[in-house]
Amino acid sequence: MKRELNRLEEMLKKKGIGPEGSKSLKKEELSELSALFIHPDYSLTTKATLLTALLMLPASAEEKSWLEQLQQSYTQFIPEPIQFIITKTHTTHPFQEYLCTSILGIDLNYEQARDAMEMLLTDASAPEYWKGAFLEAQRLKRESFAENKAFFDVLWNHTIRTQTKLPILIDICDNYDGFNRYNNLAVFFAATIASCGYPCIVHGIDSVAPKYGVSSKEILEVLKGKTNRKVGESIQHLQNPAIGWTYLDQMNFHPALYSLKNIRRDMIKRPFLATFEKIMQPIRAVDGNYILTGYTHAHYRTEVAEQIKEQGKAKAAMVIKGLEGSSCPPLNRETVQVIYTNGKITDQTIRPSDFLYEAHEQLPVKEINAEYTATMGMAALQGTKNEAYYQILYYAGMVLSGFELEDKQTIIEKVEQNLLSGKVYQAFTNGLA
Repeated sequence: MKRELNRLEEMLKKKGIGPEGSKSLKKEELSELSALFIHPDYSLTTKATLLTALLMLPASAEEKSWLEQLQQSYTQFIPEPIQFIITKTHTTHPFQEYLCTSILGIDLNYEQARDAMEMLLTDASAPEYWKGAFLEAQRLKRESFAENKAFFDVLWNHTIRTQTKLPILIDICDNYDGFNRYNNLAVFFAATIASCGYPCIVHGIDSVAPKYGVSSKEILEVLKGKTNRKVGESIQHLQNPAIGWTYLDQMNFHPALYSLKNIRRDMIKRPFLATFEKIMQPIRAVDGNYILTGYTHAHYRTEVAEQIKEQGKAKAAMVIKGLEGSSCPPLNRETVQVIYTNGKITDQTIRPSDFLYEAHEQLPVKEINAEYTATMGMAALQGTKNEAYYQILYYAGMVLSGFELEDKQTIIEKVEQNLLSGKVYQAFTNGLA
């Protein structure tokens, strides 16, 4: 459920987006900051994150004037624990050094980034407000390729992962903060793909910043499905031909990352953690999983695939410019599909008409919720030709033909037959228990 923001968080949301999306704070807003920074009820993580954004992002004339005054009077209204962010002095911990370096716009080398990520995950002596400011500084600086590799490697090494003998595992890796404008159909996609003979996993979290959107876990809870399944039971579901799909919660495969939820809440904006947490492959096929993920911003068009290629952990990957940054392609327009397979990356355009016979409209849902999505998804699995039905057809066809597991000309017919015969519905309901 989306949470209401306090006044300081509202300013951070406005200012802390990044170089291309942030808005300048107005004079009246800047005049409020002195009181907001000393307000005892506001999170020190939010304060540190906003201060980082103000120091790093291009400043308007009014912001420049405020920052000049800040340098002279910061001790009067900036809490003492975060004053080092301004002065870059009196740092006594290596994590503070990594934070200050990042605020200056200087990339960390691989070893430094790896060390910083280890501390972020495991060092209790580094307070949450340092960690929130570091995540913001990396976001605004824009992480280097070497930093991203280090961050991924540490997160990968801390994942509780089970290697299986499954030859193929389709891995739906969408953002854990969910959907707030369109239906999140990942669990229905998974059962459909499984009905075609390809095990499929979905993973996520109950609710997380910044969107606090409808998550797969919430949808399964509406349908009385089990969401706290242990890894061993999930593997049994994947290996069972009558099921073939599963949901696994982050708290059960990456508790250290799950524990950062409060930091992510208080820093408001999406950190790099959101890019990597979804591609940890907690259950892994023999040669790695077939990863499905998405992106929103143009600079991620090939960067995500390049990172997956560099990591060398996946069998193949498909990166879609999908709905709300997911792997789900829009029903009403063409979009970008980037595929990594056999060591090569290809970039192409896909269209709904490549898979569907009819054109479809698709508009955002004003009041999206888990109950609505669950109802739409279950109706589609029972043969109702609603928007979810055609989205499921398109998604499954795109995935299985894109990975060259099925023929593009026949896969839609196979998927539709499975939907109309009740085969997908049965696999889905079997997997809820």
